[in-house]
Amino acid sequence: MIRALRVRLRRPSRVLPAAALALALSCAGAFAAQPAAAAGGAADLPDPGVARTAAVPAPTASDRELRERVVAAAEDRAVPETPKRTPFVIGGTETSISGAPWMVQLAYYDATTEDSYFCGGTLVAPNKVLTAAHCVAGLDWAENGAVVAGATGLYDGTSGTVAGVWSQWNHTRYNGETYQHDIAVLTLDRPLDQPWLRLAAAGDTPSYTPGRTGTVYGWGLTSGAEDADLSATLRKASLPLVDDATCDSAAKSVFGQDYFVEGSMVCAGTPATGADEGTTTPCNGDSGGPLVVGNKVVGIVSWGVEGCTAQGAYPVFTKVSSYTWAAQPRIDDADRSFDGRADLLARTPSGGLFEQVSQGTSLAQRSFLSHGWQDVSWGLQADLDRDWFQDLVIRDKNDGKLYRSYFDHGAGDYTWMQITSVWGGYTSYAIPGDMTGDARPDLVAVDTDGSVYLYPGKGTGEFYGKVKVVDRSWKGVTVFGHGDLSGDGRADLLVRNGSGVLYLYRGTQQEHTPWSTRIEARTGWNFTSYVANGDMTGDGIADVVTRDSGGRLWLYPGTNRASADLFGARIGLGGGFDQYDLLF
Repeated sequence: MIRALRVRLRRPSRVLPAAALALALSCAGAFAAQPAAAAGGAADLPDPGVARTAAVPAPTASDRELRERVVAAAEDRAVPETPKRTPFVIGGTETSISGAPWMVQLAYYDATTEDSYFCGGTLVAPNKVLTAAHCVAGLDWAENGAVVAGATGLYDGTSGTVAGVWSQWNHTRYNGETYQHDIAVLTLDRPLDQPWLRLAAAGDTPSYTPGRTGTVYGWGLTSGAEDADLSATLRKASLPLVDDATCDSAAKSVFGQDYFVEGSMVCAGTPATGADEGTTTPCNGDSGGPLVVGNKVVGIVSWGVEGCTAQGAYPVFTKVSSYTWAAQPRIDDADRSFDGRADLLARTPSGGLFEQVSQGTSLAQRSFLSHGWQDVSWGLQADLDRDWFQDLVIRDKNDGKLYRSYFDHGAGDYTWMQITSVWGGYTSYAIPGDMTGDARPDLVAVDTDGSVYLYPGKGTGEFYGKVKVVDRSWKGVTVFGHGDLSGDGRADLLVRNGSGVLYLYRGTQQEHTPWSTRIEARTGWNFTSYVANGDMTGDGIADVVTRDSGGRLWLYPGTNRASADLFGARIGLGGGFDQYDLLF
């Protein structure tokens, strides 16, 4: 009986309580395009729209269809005898979306089965929503889901931007009986012009210090009564973090069994009183929403007791820092073919640019993109504005300047902008990801004297002023890497010295000391090219591609081990790649 109660509690809150919610979606907006900087010699640059041949994603449904899904969910007000699947904020206070602009509403309606659900979520990139696996698993969100951002109320009829869902991911080991590994990421079919939050990093123990205050947000039920409705307005509540031993003891006392899993879960708040009065907790409808500490998502509303107010109970959250390693690659998975796998670009000496799409452990047949790339000194793929459209960063050998090809959402096409904040005369460049902890990709550059500079990204294609992080000791090295190689959720850097020794520098996300002590990963790395575009295989782990002197390409699949076992057994991707003089 206790197990059944808990199963019923954790289901996403069934239906929205008012058809008027449809009005809140009437102001669907478009992602604001950033102005392009004057490109100087842009007229001599190659075609910026090489990604036109890729499958640029169209909306999964029209705005009208998305709104109709929410309307259908809102009109289906039949609440079962007990609330299903998600929690809410009882005892909190009303707030506005301006105070939590990254909060989104997740509405699901299946016209065939008439199933409808409501969850909360957190925007963690312009087109990525972090939520609970129990809101996602077993449901087809691309076919039946809608996401609402920028709305304080469920029925205010004056604000809100709607988006569809392009793809969904939930932890492969999510357990619907125990609620372990209760984490998911939805990829939207368009970027949203809203601020976003970053995830707590692995090892971020200070954010979980018992007694530290976190804030939970949601539109969930505001009463434990069976006939309660969702809140018409976004609410928030302050909850103190609770130590694991207390959480474990409370769970055993309330349920008679040990449902709390240390390391996977965290609880917060004060013991429920047995009634609405004196209880502050999330409840049904709040599932998937964030527990925020220090402008980071440290928890995801996961489960609690039926009715949410049973005496002695605490609300339980997914402990985000334990899963950042798995979720962050799904947030940073920009690629040219929009399938979650990084792809390869290759340039011939005559300036022809070709693409080979990754198929996991092989490459698809090459596709010709365009002519005119012969004056590009080097190139990197990186989503600098985190809009899901892969940017190309290149150096023009004629003027020595850096340029970025990016998707202009206002014009609906690709264009060039000059990157004016980074000098074009360094010997090696890398864009490994977020090195400073602000969720924006940063750039690393090596000078001729061996000094290394970190350029913190602005998220616009430009960078803040350089920070010197190594003084004249990296002379002659090659830097590369993209994403998390060590399995802690932080982007790392690979450094190859002149003797062919490869080192892993694990990211710390500290601007002035961006790496921890280096780890020797491989010797004998005397290749003619090194490409690190992220996850080539689709398993969520960053990989590396190399080319040997015979023109053969090798895939080194990442293992998430910060050791000499950094890569698994290499996989041959074919020969003949010596016909290209640039791979990126």
